Amino acid sequence: MDRFKTMLSGRTNMLLGQLKQEIGYATGLRRLERQGIAQEMRGFSQTARLHRMASMDRSEQG
Repeated sequence: MDRFKTMLSGRTNMLLGQLKQEIGYATGLRRLERQGIAQEMRGFSQTARLHRMASMDRSEQG
């Protein structure tokens, strides 16, 4: 997966996860809220992977 797709996927997961959390909280559906937390964390890990890829590229060039 190239960098743009990784970034887009990570940001999308973070936003959808936050949305699920809010809907779950507003409706009282704890399961949906927990699913949102998991999806948001998945998005954070995807963006962290992107940052690691960028730092590895910088270290190889320098």
